[in-house]
Amino acid sequence: MDVQVWMASKEVADRLDVHVRTLRNWLDLFVPAQERLKNPQGHYLISEAGFELLKEVKERKDNGNSSLKDIQRQLIEEGRLSEEMLLEEELVGAEETAVTISATNKLGMGMREVEVTVHETLVQFQQELTQLSSMNHMQSTILQKIADIEEMQESLRLEMRRVTFELDLMQQRLTRRKERYARYEPRWSLNPFRWFTRSDRAAEQ
Repeated sequence: MDVQVWMASKEVADRLDVHVRTLRNWLDLFVPAQERLKNPQGHYLISEAGFELLKEVKERKDNGNSSLKDIQRQLIEEGRLSEEMLLEEELVGAEETAVTISATNKLGMGMREVEVTVHETLVQFQQELTQLSSMNHMQSTILQKIADIEEMQESLRLEMRRVTFELDLMQQRLTRRKERYARYEPRWSLNPFRWFTRSDRAAEQ
């Protein structure tokens, strides 16, 4: 009873002298599903038959200018690969295309949502700027009103100072007039006897 031998993808890549990513691409094109498995860690395990197919692909790739698709068709024509591999590869390609289209649509929807959000944020920012401009204008108006009020207060203080000075001056003049009137008042008394002279009073005696 033959024992199936499985090789890790890293080992196969080293033996074929190719990168592990290149090997993974080749697995989808040339190794049937029954000749490759995945371990619990997600790494591929390849059977001996799968390794021989990959070895043949590597030799044809190194010896000629054929593309991978051409090599796949050659192996199918030679009967070393079933046509199901081509169909499977096409299905995989279709699935990848569908996934790409779906991801593109989701990306487009996400971009539109981002665009709407950015537009709304921009509009809100413009409104805030307009409000801020109005507030700045209002602030300038208030400051101008305050300056006008301060100027009016200063004018009022000057006017009150002038009026106070004139009142003081008038009070001083009035005081001087009162003093002058008080000084001359005895001379203009209404006493009738002040009209007679001393000589008249002596003659009467």
